[in-house]
Amino acid sequence: MIEDRSEIVETLNNSKIARLATVDPENNQPYLVPVVFVFNGYNIFIPIDDKPKKTGNSNQLKRVKNIQKNPNISFLIDTYDEEDWNNLSYLMIQGKARIVVNRLKDIDTIKIAHYLLSEKYLQYKNLVGMGDSCIVIDIQKVIKWKYSNKKSNS
Repeated sequence: MIEDRSEIVETLNNSKIARLATVDPENNQPYLVPVVFVFNGYNIFIPIDDKPKKTGNSNQLKRVKNIQKNPNISFLIDTYDEEDWNNLSYLMIQGKARIVVNRLKDIDTIKIAHYLLSEKYLQYKNLVGMGDSCIVIDIQKVIKWKYSNKKSNS
């Protein structure tokens, strides 16, 4: 399914921030937010953690409501180096998202996500609570791009 898998896995494992785009069902417009995430080799997990939010109820977050109505998402990791454009790149993932809640049927998924998040982000070990749910992305398509200044002979 995924070509250049090792490079993609490396990007997913080493990047600390990405952008998640969902579809707002009210106006059919994209809704984009920065997110932290982890990758377990198959899925991407985005926490719905205990950081302060406008709403006290995680089910009221716009990204959660959007996913519940339309699971189609885009997930973007980009690299920008103003000094050296040979380092410009992005990895875009398109897929289906779902919300898993810390209930009996999803408890193992939540435990894996929480463990991976606490290993990747120090803040989850002693500053921010994990919350009781997370977004899980099932990857359908991967698009990657890297700047190249090589001239084409066509």
